Amino acid sequence: MSTYNYNTLTRANDGNAFDFTTNSSVLYVDELPTGVTLQLRIDSQGNPPITLRPKTQLRFKQNDRLFFTPSSATAGTIRIFLFLDESNLLEFDQSQYSSESTITGTVDVNVVSPNPLPVSLPAGNLDVNIAATAVDPFNQNITQIGGSTADATSMGNVFNVNNPDNTAVKGWGYLNTGSTTLITATADTYITAVSISAYGLTQADQAVFLQHQNAASAIITSLLVFVYNSATSGANRQTFGLTQQFPIPYKIVNTDKIVLVGGASNWSGGSVQGVTAWL
Repeated sequence: MSTYNYNTLTRANDGNAFDFTTNSSVLYVDELPTGVTLQLRIDSQGNPPITLRPKTQLRFKQNDRLFFTPSSATAGTIRIFLFLDESNLLEFDQSQYSSESTITGTVDVNVVSPNPLPVSLPAGNLDVNIAATAVDPFNQNITQIGGSTADATSMGNVFNVNNPDNTAVKGWGYLNTGSTTLITATADTYITAVSISAYGLTQADQAVFLQHQNAASAIITSLLVFVYNSATSGANRQTFGLTQQFPIPYKIVNTDKIVLVGGASNWSGGSVQGVTAWL
């Protein structure tokens, strides 16, 4: 059975240090002025300090001299409870007991890991007061992401790419013996796939091009080039072809065009696919 001898030290804070000798073994800081902490040194003023805050309990060796130094002279009461716990007179430990507090600021919770979450909520319903806020957060358009409006305003592109019927661009041609335009861009267009094919009409070297040209028909680049020779005539003559897909789409701007270029000595065909919206 434990026996407790209980004493109370009450002092008006003036910022000055104070000390006393006690036969107690447990100290509990019940009250301090707002914002004030106590620096406690045990046995000697040369020993390292222990910081005491309200609701702190400290267990120490009996018959020690205690030196206290307030952190400031803020007016208020210093109240310390002292008692002797005869169950263990040699133990040393410090405990911080909770007091009612108001927490403000942002709470970061990692909802990915660990599992379960390191947050405990009381049983029952969780009430959220939306009316107290100036703006209802559940009925507002998102206009910024991370302080930038660029990503927010381009979110429509995400849905357009996933629904290419809204933005699809397609063009094709066949039995071409010269040049034919497969598509002319009416807005920035992103090419995702192209193809060409050819059938030689004579036994000669042949060439077929799929070109990116500007509005003035100047060649910007050739997306596909196919050179072949129809060495076999008659029924054994074959059709040749190439295809190309672009994991990162190839961009052409408004009024640019994709042109299939062949010649009189072959039949050429081609196709182009793309969209007018990209991420």
